[in-house]
Amino acid sequence: MTYTRIARDALVLLGIIAAVVYWLSLTQTGGLPVDVHYYWAANPADLYPHPELAERNGYNYSPAFELVVGWWRWLPFEVFVAIWRALLLASLVYLAGPFTLFVLLTVPVGSEINAGNIQILLALAVVIGFRWPAAWAFVLLTKVTPGVGLLWFAIRRRWRDLAIAIAVTAAIAAVSFVLLPDAWAGYLRLMTGSPAPSVAPYYLPFWVRLPVALAFVAWGGWTGHKWPVVVGATIALPVYYIISSSMFVGVLPFVRKALGRLIDEGRLPLPRLRARETYG
Repeated sequence: MTYTRIARDALVLLGIIAAVVYWLSLTQTGGLPVDVHYYWAANPADLYPHPELAERNGYNYSPAFELVVGWWRWLPFEVFVAIWRALLLASLVYLAGPFTLFVLLTVPVGSEINAGNIQILLALAVVIGFRWPAAWAFVLLTKVTPGVGLLWFAIRRRWRDLAIAIAVTAAIAAVSFVLLPDAWAGYLRLMTGSPAPSVAPYYLPFWVRLPVALAFVAWGGWTGHKWPVVVGATIALPVYYIISSSMFVGVLPFVRKALGRLIDEGRLPLPRLRARETYG
């Protein structure tokens, strides 16, 4: 037992408590669940009523996303949003661990939970995608462009993992196409009809961010590091605005692993509890 481990466990517990308190507060007050409301209120017969990407549309994901949210629409919205926020917070605790309390106090993460978007779920998919490549299907069938992170597998010559990610994505897309063929036609019109807009507060066009994103992913592939994939995938989001930075929480599992290794190797000398001597 060490002071470091005690502090870590205490911070994890505080983070869980903070997450529960925030969830209760949002559930009681309602908050501003603007993004998750689009998912719940979308009309399966007309998922893309406006041809402009990210403009007056809200539901900008492929029809395969209906396989996730479509089953829940029979629930009252208050129940739906409570479950959705709980999933986001649980994912945040899993990714951030002892950093949960600190990141939850930041504007991007707090706003992401409030609005009920999917950036934290994307971060989770990228992180677990190194072990279970099928998780990349969630990335490719929602925001799409963060899928540039798959370049890492190509550079590392992990062809089997890359094939699994693509095959699972194709299989899910095929099933959703059989169920919603007209929706796929609308989705393709949406994706090809207009470029992703540059929005406040950064006004960073996608084509300006893309080379930076690719550079991070490529460097991670050449060096074997995984955290640059999260950074690259985040920078490559189709539209980058205030809550987009919440996806950077996907870097924290690698930060935690690196800190633990440094402590174990003694490069971060920290006080340890001394075992009491016992005498027979």
